[in-house]
Amino acid sequence: MDKARRLPLRIRLIQWSARHVDRPWLPPVVAGFPAADFFVPVMPNQLLLTGLSALAPHRWPIFALAFAAGTASGGMVMAYAVQFVDVAPAGLAGTDEAADAVAEITRYLRLHGLWYLAAIALLPWTPRLTVVACAVVGIHPLAILVTLFFARLVPSAALGMSGAFGLQLAMRSVLLQRLSVRLRELLRA
Repeated sequence: MDKARRLPLRIRLIQWSARHVDRPWLPPVVAGFPAADFFVPVMPNQLLLTGLSALAPHRWPIFALAFAAGTASGGMVMAYAVQFVDVAPAGLAGTDEAADAVAEITRYLRLHGLWYLAAIALLPWTPRLTVVACAVVGIHPLAILVTLFFARLVPSAALGMSGAFGLQLAMRSVLLQRLSVRLRELLRA
């Protein structure tokens, strides 16, 4: 058994990401995570976007676009599933409590339309229930795609920038510099 096999899985994934972060095929591949997040919420996409941007600060705009496009395409697929395949919205949403939430969101969508979806899409988490409610109301999936893409650009860009420049900005802080010096002194002792 070689040394690489003995490392924990999370370390091997970080090493793999660091080796492949500059590859041209990576942004379309990682766009699949926010798209799949509508159906199978597996990992926090915000951490993935921030981490990739920290590993390759010069590529944060590409990663932000990929994540916005992934979220938009996942929302469109979910809307198509609800509208044209007749998948039960409660089954997609999860529980009876989620079905009640879809009913309440539907009321807001009838009042405010796609502006409501855009406002919810500005939040950092995936707007699953809002997309299901949009499909139930009858909003076309392409309108959902466009709204999600442009609205998700804002949080994606903010998370990408925080990953790319956050550590540099934090290290300019005098307090953090003092803390860093103090930690080094403690580690040497």
